[in-house]
Amino acid sequence: MHYVREVKVRYTRKIKTKTDIRSASDVAHFVRTKILQDNSKEHVVLLCLDGSHSVAAYNIVSIGTATSAVVHPREVFQAAILAGSVSIILVHNHPSGSIEPSPEDVKTTEMIKEAGKLVGIKLLDHVIVADHQHYSFQECGRL
Repeated sequence: MHYVREVKVRYTRKIKTKTDIRSASDVAHFVRTKILQDNSKEHVVLLCLDGSHSVAAYNIVSIGTATSAVVHPREVFQAAILAGSVSIILVHNHPSGSIEPSPEDVKTTEMIKEAGKLVGIKLLDHVIVADHQHYSFQECGRL
Protein backbone atom coordinates (compact mmCIF):
# COMPACT_ATOMS: atom_id res chain seq x y z
CA MET A 1 0.00 0.00 0.00
CA HIS A 2 1.28 3.48 -0.89
CA TYR A 3 0.53 6.61 1.03
CA VAL A 4 0.61 10.11 -0.36
CA ARG A 5 0.85 13.04 2.00
CA GLU A 6 -1.51 15.94 1.36
CA VAL A 7 -0.10 19.46 1.37
CA LYS A 8 -2.27 22.20 2.78
CA VAL A 9 -1.83 25.84 1.87
CA ARG A 10 -2.83 27.15 5.28
CA TYR A 11 0.54 28.81 5.87
CA THR A 12 0.25 30.95 2.74
CA ARG A 13 -1.71 34.09 3.35
CA LYS A 14 -3.65 35.36 0.38
CA ILE A 15 -3.66 39.13 0.00
CA LYS A 16 -7.14 40.65 -0.37
CA THR A 17 -6.03 44.10 -1.47
CA LYS A 18 -3.37 44.24 -4.16
CA THR A 19 -0.08 45.73 -3.05
CA ASP A 20 2.21 46.71 -5.89
CA ILE A 21 5.92 46.38 -5.28
CA ARG A 22 7.99 48.90 -7.23
CA SER A 23 10.98 49.38 -4.95
CA ALA A 24 12.75 48.09 -1.87
CA SER A 25 11.06 50.90 0.07
CA ASP A 26 7.68 49.37 -0.86
CA VAL A 27 8.93 45.98 0.36
CA ALA A 28 10.21 47.38 3.66
CA HIS A 29 6.97 49.29 4.28
CA PHE A 30 4.81 46.23 3.51
CA VAL A 31 6.81 43.92 5.79
CA ARG A 32 7.03 46.41 8.67
CA THR A 33 3.31 47.19 8.64
CA LYS A 34 1.79 43.81 7.80
CA ILE A 35 4.14 41.15 9.16
CA LEU A 36 6.93 42.20 11.52
CA GLN A 37 5.31 43.06 14.81
CA ASP A 38 8.15 41.49 16.81
CA ASN A 39 11.60 42.78 15.93
CA SER A 40 13.43 40.95 18.74
CA LYS A 41 14.10 37.88 16.57
CA GLU A 42 15.08 37.46 12.95
CA HIS A 43 12.14 36.68 10.69
CA VAL A 44 12.60 35.47 7.12
CA VAL A 45 9.62 36.43 4.98
CA LEU A 46 8.81 35.45 1.42
CA LEU A 47 6.76 37.76 -0.79
CA CYS A 48 5.15 35.84 -3.65
CA LEU A 49 4.54 38.11 -6.62
CA ASP A 50 2.24 37.74 -9.60
CA GLY A 51 3.07 38.82 -13.15
CA SER A 52 2.37 42.49 -12.42
CA HIS A 53 4.66 42.53 -9.35
CA SER A 54 1.77 42.64 -6.92
CA VAL A 55 1.96 40.63 -3.72
CA ALA A 56 -0.22 37.56 -4.29
CA ALA A 57 0.73 35.89 -0.98
CA TYR A 58 3.36 35.96 1.71
CA ASN A 59 4.85 33.37 3.98
CA ILE A 60 6.94 33.56 7.14
CA VAL A 61 9.63 31.06 6.17
CA SER A 62 11.55 31.08 9.43
CA ILE A 63 11.68 32.71 12.86
CA GLY A 64 15.12 32.50 14.40
CA THR A 65 17.05 34.06 17.23
CA ALA A 66 18.26 37.61 17.82
CA THR A 67 21.18 37.00 15.45
CA SER A 68 20.21 34.35 12.90
CA ALA A 69 17.45 32.42 11.16
CA VAL A 70 17.63 29.27 9.04
CA VAL A 71 16.60 29.47 5.39
CA HIS A 72 16.35 26.52 3.04
CA PRO A 73 15.30 26.66 -0.63
CA ARG A 74 12.81 23.83 -0.06
CA GLU A 75 10.64 25.94 2.27
CA VAL A 76 11.02 29.07 0.15
CA PHE A 77 10.00 27.48 -3.11
CA GLN A 78 7.32 25.19 -1.72
CA ALA A 79 5.37 28.27 -0.69
CA ALA A 80 6.18 30.10 -3.94
CA ILE A 81 5.02 27.22 -6.12
CA LEU A 82 1.81 26.68 -4.16
CA ALA A 83 1.04 30.41 -4.46
CA GLY A 84 1.62 30.34 -8.24
CA SER A 85 4.41 32.89 -7.99
CA VAL A 86 6.03 34.36 -11.08
CA SER A 87 8.78 35.91 -8.97
CA ILE A 88 9.71 36.30 -5.31
CA ILE A 89 11.33 38.72 -2.92
CA LEU A 90 13.11 37.42 0.17
CA VAL A 91 13.04 39.71 3.20
CA HIS A 92 14.50 39.44 6.66
CA ASN A 93 15.01 41.76 9.57
CA HIS A 94 18.09 42.53 11.62
CA PRO A 95 17.04 43.13 15.24
CA SER A 96 20.44 44.77 15.87
CA GLY A 97 19.43 47.71 13.68
CA SER A 98 22.34 47.21 11.27
CA ILE A 99 21.36 46.75 7.65
CA GLU A 100 24.77 45.56 6.48
CA PRO A 101 24.48 42.05 4.97
CA SER A 102 26.41 39.31 6.72
CA PRO A 103 28.42 36.71 4.79
CA GLU A 104 25.54 34.29 5.53
CA ASP A 105 23.05 36.76 4.00
CA VAL A 106 25.13 36.92 0.82
CA LYS A 107 25.42 33.11 0.67
CA THR A 108 21.66 32.67 1.22
CA THR A 109 20.86 35.18 -1.51
CA GLU A 110 23.02 33.33 -4.03
CA MET A 111 21.57 29.94 -3.00
CA ILE A 112 17.95 31.13 -3.41
CA LYS A 113 18.77 32.86 -6.70
CA GLU A 114 20.29 29.66 -8.14
CA ALA A 115 17.42 27.48 -6.87
CA GLY A 116 14.96 29.91 -8.45
CA LYS A 117 16.62 29.43 -11.82
CA LEU A 118 15.99 25.68 -11.54
CA VAL A 119 12.28 26.04 -10.80
CA GLY A 120 11.64 29.06 -13.05
CA ILE A 121 10.79 31.55 -10.28
CA LYS A 122 13.04 34.61 -10.31
CA LEU A 123 14.42 36.12 -7.12
CA LEU A 124 13.88 39.85 -7.71
CA ASP A 125 15.46 41.09 -4.50
CA HIS A 126 16.58 40.24 -0.99
CA VAL A 127 15.78 43.08 1.39
CA ILE A 128 17.14 43.47 4.91
CA VAL A 129 14.98 45.66 7.13
CA ALA A 130 15.71 47.37 10.41
CA ASP A 131 13.47 49.76 12.34
CA HIS A 132 13.97 52.82 10.11
CA GLN A 133 16.15 51.75 7.20
CA HIS A 134 16.61 48.92 4.74
CA TYR A 135 19.18 47.35 2.43
CA SER A 136 18.37 46.02 -1.04
CA PHE A 137 20.68 43.54 -2.76
CA GLN A 138 19.11 44.56 -6.08
CA GLU A 139 19.50 48.32 -5.59
CA CYS A 140 23.13 47.84 -4.44
CA GLY A 141 23.94 45.78 -7.55
CA ARG A 142 24.53 42.54 -5.65
CA LEU A 143 21.79 40.46 -7.26
